[in-house]
Amino acid sequence: MVLTAPQVRLLKRLLFLLIPYSVLRIGFYFYHLNIYKQFTQDEIFQSFLLGVRFDVAAICLLNLPLILLSCFSWIKERTERILFILINTAGFIVTVDDYELFLFTGKRLSYDFFVISDDILQQLPQIFLYYWYLPIAAIAFGIGYYFFDRSYFKATERKVSLPTRVGVGFVLLGLTFIGIRGGLQHKSINVQSAFVQGKNELGHLVLNSPYHFLRTLKNKPMQRLALFKSDDEAKNIILNQRDFRDGIEGKAKSNVVLIILESFASEYMEGGYTPFLNELKTKSHFFGRHLANGRKSIEALPSLLCGLPSLLDEPISKSIYSGNKFNCFPKMLKSVGYTNYFFHAGAKGTMGFDSYTLANGFDRYFSRKDYGEKDYDGTWGIFDGPYLQYVADRISEMPEPFLAGVFTLSSHQPYTIPGEFRGKFPKGNLEIHPSIGYTDYALREFFKRIEKEKWFSNTVFIITSDHSQKLETKKFSNLVGRYRVPLLVYVPGGAGKEYTKVTQHSDIPKTVLDYLEIKSDELPATSVSAFSNDEGAALNYADGSTYFMARKEVVTTLDKSYQQQSFNYDWETGEMHPVESNNPLLKAYLQYFMNGLINNNLSL
Repeated sequence: MVLTAPQVRLLKRLLFLLIPYSVLRIGFYFYHLNIYKQFTQDEIFQSFLLGVRFDVAAICLLNLPLILLSCFSWIKERTERILFILINTAGFIVTVDDYELFLFTGKRLSYDFFVISDDILQQLPQIFLYYWYLPIAAIAFGIGYYFFDRSYFKATERKVSLPTRVGVGFVLLGLTFIGIRGGLQHKSINVQSAFVQGKNELGHLVLNSPYHFLRTLKNKPMQRLALFKSDDEAKNIILNQRDFRDGIEGKAKSNVVLIILESFASEYMEGGYTPFLNELKTKSHFFGRHLANGRKSIEALPSLLCGLPSLLDEPISKSIYSGNKFNCFPKMLKSVGYTNYFFHAGAKGTMGFDSYTLANGFDRYFSRKDYGEKDYDGTWGIFDGPYLQYVADRISEMPEPFLAGVFTLSSHQPYTIPGEFRGKFPKGNLEIHPSIGYTDYALREFFKRIEKEKWFSNTVFIITSDHSQKLETKKFSNLVGRYRVPLLVYVPGGAGKEYTKVTQHSDIPKTVLDYLEIKSDELPATSVSAFSNDEGAALNYADGSTYFMARKEVVTTLDKSYQQQSFNYDWETGEMHPVESNNPLLKAYLQYFMNGLINNNLSL
């Protein structure tokens, strides 16, 4: 099949656009040189290389209408050129204007910028007028590009049959699709994929503004909350009611192993399906009133690593705020000399775990691909038993001090376990129960393996679950109980202690840093050390309709119109009874968190 002359011309045009996009990235770099001079030449060069992938995606997205017209209809050369220049000059203007806007927002242009400014139509003129020199420079760039295009990309007439044109059109559309998704890998690229170097500023150098803006158009931005007269008033309520001081004498430079068990609800521990975990809790700091901040695996990592509860209609890692600057505890450990690895036995790209962990402080991500196809469960990845032995070997090779994150998967639907273990664990009443028993067994074997290692005694283990799953008892089948998962902080040789305070996933970053005696004022106010004297609280957004905050005795709820109700909650029975309470803490947290995301500033 031979490409027609107009399609050859369009392909050349699109490929050539990579040059001005690289020039614009150079401009962005020098405009913000005071930010980027802290990075090495190798880091900057890598950012430019990674950026080509996003430039291709932006070019394909912007020019998709023109590609469709070129493939399946006949348009005049002059019309095609004018459309091409108009579309891409718009991209140049967005990019150059964003040089200055980046200083205000701390991230590339996204649709939520116009939510901050309330009215896009009113704000566009004043934005362009205030920074008049930037759009003029971009327009001049576009005009110059027009004359270059007219001289270099001249049309050559050639008659082709309709079937040939349509066939070639489908080929071009296929290439465009590959360009938009960033290649043929398991998952398409997204905004988070730009942050794999682990430094927020470099991620924005990798990105380009048209791509970031277009990818965030499909995400619904939040409206600024005004439940209090000011954000400072909301912050003061939080500061007055929570205790952010550290509360334990830990050990600096200890290794950290964070184990995230797939779908381990607290109900399974009480039901006797986890004999090893039940044994380990007697030697650990055990928090029995611990809540996950979400109901999906993809919501767990922002909470566990960055202290961000899942209070949006979509996971933070997939939202328009994914490019915000977050101070996650793996980054903080890395800055004081830790080596950080993350292990998940699923396919690389699953739920964006690889890009999210690499963007937020981990040096390496190990997936099913690194392990190989042996012991594949046929659905999700490698069985927990052999994979945890593999993880033990890899951890033992890490230089100390280190942080190792481990995410299991065998207790995920369809709950597959190796044939030789079928029938060896309690069947229970739910189909998940045997797989819970299998992962608990795999965890026991993991600890048997590592307790012989020299690094074991100098390690703190944080063990929890990403979320709960199927439940069968009244105690857990309720608004709060559905989020209850175990939290164990195990220090080899230490004494066990059980706590009745309420904790949540987003408390774990502060808890880890508290134990390691690392200053952690940069974490958001949604992260409070589990060891502090604070009575505790857990924030959640249930079923996309109800915000709630669970505390020691009272659960407060807010509907989507922010009408508040309070209930006495019995942690042993799951029963809730209405009670009078006007405590504004939940409203304060919502205003602080939502407006903080919009402002790209969650500091107190």
